[in-house]
Amino acid sequence: MYELIKSSLQAYAFAAVFSGLWILLAVYGMFKNTKDIENKKIKTVLRFGISGVLVCLWAWHFVCMNLYPISLAYYEYSRNIVEEKIGVINSIERDGKDRINLMIDNTEYTMVYSSINSDDIISRDIDEGDTVRIEFGVKSKYIFDICEFNISP
Repeated sequence: MYELIKSSLQAYAFAAVFSGLWILLAVYGMFKNTKDIENKKIKTVLRFGISGVLVCLWAWHFVCMNLYPISLAYYEYSRNIVEEKIGVINSIERDGKDRINLMIDNTEYTMVYSSINSDDIISRDIDEGDTVRIEFGVKSKYIFDICEFNISP
């Protein structure tokens, strides 16, 4: 699981930096192209309004929604800040290419997923309604270990 979290963190960090550089180039180009505008109010609105919107959208999408959760999970996994829980799976949903959202006892957890990995326990061994034991990050709610929990008499 550590390798999946690490590779996902690296991919999101690369995407955030790469897209951030493109946003920076777009803002620089906009400042350069609006240099010839005579009206200072229009120039200021164009420069700071559009660049502010672009930077805020970039920060919200790439940093807050994608990079922060996986970096928090990486931090918790590497520092062993985990909890253990036994619960029943209510639902399993894939979120994009690399995440699975699990609803366990009406609490949503996220798990890093790799279609390349042949040991895919979610699609093969665990279904909705099964009782599972999970280890997850305290704040990130990322699942680090999951296995079916059998209650034997």
